[in-house]
Amino acid sequence: MRLNGIQRLLETGLIVSTAAAIFILCALVSYDPIDPSWSQAGQFIKVKNITGTAGAWIADILLFSLGWLAFLVPAVIQTFGYLLFKKPHKILQLDYTTLGLRVIGMTLFVASASAISSMNFDDVFQFPSGGFIGDVIAGAMEPAFNFTGTSILLLCFFFAGLTLLTGVSWVEFVDYIGEKVVEFFRWVSRKISERTARESYPVADNAGLLNEKIEDSRDAVQDLKVNANELPGSSSENIKEGIKEHIEEPIKPIFSDANEPVTISNTQKLKDKLFSSKQTNVAQDSQASPLSEPVVDTPAESSVFDELDNILEQEINFSAIDDEGFDTAAALNALDESAAPVFTGDEQPRETTVVSPARPIKSQVSADEKALVKPSSTYTPPPTAKEQFEALLEERPPMAPLPSLELLDRPDKKENPISQEELDAVSRLVEVKLLDFNIQAAVVGVYPGPVVTRFELDLAPGIKVAKITGLAKDLARSLSAVSVRVVEVIPGKTYVGLELPNKHREIVRLSEVIGAPKFTENASPLTMVLGKDIAGEAVVADLGKMPHLLVAGTTGSGKSVGVNVMILSLLYKSPPEDVRMIMIDPKMLELSVYEGIPHLLCEVVTDMKEASNALRWCVGEMERRYKLMSALGVRNLKGYNQKVKDAKEAGYPILDPLFKDTDGMATEAEELDKLPSIVVVIDEFADMMMIVGKKVEELIARIAQKARAAGIHLVLATQRPSVDVITGLIKANIPTRMAFQVSSKIDSRTILDQQGAENLLGMGDMLYLPPGTSVPIRVHGAFVDDHEVHAVVNDWKARGKPNYIEEILCGEATEDILLPGEAAENSDDESDPLYDEAVSFVIESGKVSVSSVQRKLRVGYNRAARLVEQMETSGVVSAPGHNGAREVLVPKGGVN
Repeated sequence: MRLNGIQRLLETGLIVSTAAAIFILCALVSYDPIDPSWSQAGQFIKVKNITGTAGAWIADILLFSLGWLAFLVPAVIQTFGYLLFKKPHKILQLDYTTLGLRVIGMTLFVASASAISSMNFDDVFQFPSGGFIGDVIAGAMEPAFNFTGTSILLLCFFFAGLTLLTGVSWVEFVDYIGEKVVEFFRWVSRKISERTARESYPVADNAGLLNEKIEDSRDAVQDLKVNANELPGSSSENIKEGIKEHIEEPIKPIFSDANEPVTISNTQKLKDKLFSSKQTNVAQDSQASPLSEPVVDTPAESSVFDELDNILEQEINFSAIDDEGFDTAAALNALDESAAPVFTGDEQPRETTVVSPARPIKSQVSADEKALVKPSSTYTPPPTAKEQFEALLEERPPMAPLPSLELLDRPDKKENPISQEELDAVSRLVEVKLLDFNIQAAVVGVYPGPVVTRFELDLAPGIKVAKITGLAKDLARSLSAVSVRVVEVIPGKTYVGLELPNKHREIVRLSEVIGAPKFTENASPLTMVLGKDIAGEAVVADLGKMPHLLVAGTTGSGKSVGVNVMILSLLYKSPPEDVRMIMIDPKMLELSVYEGIPHLLCEVVTDMKEASNALRWCVGEMERRYKLMSALGVRNLKGYNQKVKDAKEAGYPILDPLFKDTDGMATEAEELDKLPSIVVVIDEFADMMMIVGKKVEELIARIAQKARAAGIHLVLATQRPSVDVITGLIKANIPTRMAFQVSSKIDSRTILDQQGAENLLGMGDMLYLPPGTSVPIRVHGAFVDDHEVHAVVNDWKARGKPNYIEEILCGEATEDILLPGEAAENSDDESDPLYDEAVSFVIESGKVSVSSVQRKLRVGYNRAARLVEQMETSGVVSAPGHNGAREVLVPKGGVN
């Protein structure tokens, strides 16, 4: 009766400890900082903690005291309850020394673990990660020992406390781990050696399996030889049965039929069966391909059957052996010795090697093997590595039309996943910090990405989005973030986005983005990859639909890398027959690496005067293509190429409708051919504007207005997104923008017509504004290293040489491509009918300026400036002085 009462108490204690552990665990998991508790006062009626007010108080006290270590309290309570129920006699029999050591160990473990957590981990809600205990201990030790010394001492206390508390032997633990590591490396080494042997000496499946069985039989015979004296009895029958058991049994599953037993006497039948089946297969293959080479059995297969002969075909006369005087060891030695090879006639010996690590065995070629080989066939050793490489070079397939992804670096992702617990903790923290600014919001969605994580907020009624936008810097400060970007409108949702940078930033490699199905399955030859969005999905754009792109960002924001990524995308997508390029590089560094690829129409332009000629040539090519498309009755370059292709396939190619026999030498017009798309890349647009001036702006504006249907596209990049560089005329004709990190909201509005680019993180972080929309997409640009660019460029250089057009850089402007109000370079300005009137006005007035001539003659500024410059050339007026003023050199009445 007394025993039953104690058992009842123990079981009740186990139930109580389990309930207490579950209660505390639920209280900790569902803890909410807003709930009223020991450290938080509030007037909220509804408590969010699933265990009520009591659970909120308990969780608050534990988290305040121990931090993250509070989650071990339920486990400790449950463990103690189980031990008390299962082994009460051992707990009651504890001596004071053991109990004292365990108490000291627990104290050291809790104190050191709390301090380590406080020093190295993030806070849990509003409490320190190590709680009050860890904060006090770490704060007391760090001034005296610094971070490194404090960490060493705390780790010492941690492991010492764990040993005193649990009795774990770290020496035995290290020995156990070392033993397992050594076993693992031995296993890997064995597998590698076996695989190398199989690849070096390939054999048939059945022959390889038989070889392994024979090796096992050899080991068994060796064991019988060693333990011969211990066999049951010393009769010849016992020895014979032992040998048959270890030799005949392993080969039964390989070659034997269901009704035919395997014995030493019918081993030759098994060999005949294998070779006959093999010969049948060879005959079938020869019928299928009569020109194929004769099949010769490999040395490994021959060695397998020779080994079988050596082990099984030893004739031992067991009947002539006297049981009493039988020498078991001598008989087994004689059985194990291999018979010397015997060669008869013209047979030549050959050396064969068994797959398994056994010694080489020299044997004669069996009659069955000869049956499979033609008389003229001889065994040839496998080719050497040099011969294999030369054969591979001779038989290699033709070069692929596009470069391989092996030229790019593989992504080196580090495993730093963001756990759901961390996301939930940050979500609660965001809600708390917003509540500090009197903004009531709930996090309804979290979307982690490679660089940033977006938190979608559901605002309470009556709260404006502008209030959160104005608090972006305050939120960044309170959340200890570099910057916080507020997404005011998320298409298709009623929520507000809050983008916070991740602790571990992932590098987006070009290889992992360019291999995405969005890029590879896109049929457009102008497809480009940009990077990944905040969800980690590849972002792919089509330059043909943009149709022009404006890129801006400060120095070091990743702008040049982004331009290189777009260029490499085109090189990975299209051959020179589909896309040609003109590259203008005022800095002479970024785009000069592409010199010599077959996609270029001219050399990389570094002189801005030649850049002006290149843009003029683009205008002339645009006009020529429009005339061709108008003559063929098509609306764009795609329709033109399709019509030319269909005409060629039908056998009636289209002749050039713009052909004019000006010299009288040509007999007929040439056939029209496919026209490639032209991509003009300008790396530093602001520098070209500064050197060349307004002429470039007008040329770019004219190309941007009309060149889409002609297949000419612009990619303009600048690090100075000011209004004097990116003018309204350019912005109106280039709707697609890409903004990297900028320095101010004004620059962000200049490039995107809205703010947000000033809060980017740099290093490829961008806002991409697709055509036809006003909502930018945050993209983390792909990274490409210099050696990757050189590898792709060298690959294209090896495929072909560029076909440059000399007229692009050195050609003169013609009447077809002159801008409105611009005269030809070889024209005489004195032929202007207003020149004499302008000279008379200047001499009579005694003063000269462009504006006065413009007002007097009522002409444009450009024409008035040319008239004044021609007066300077003719000696009528002087050159402008330091203040820009000119003097009239001809007195009144000096010119008739």
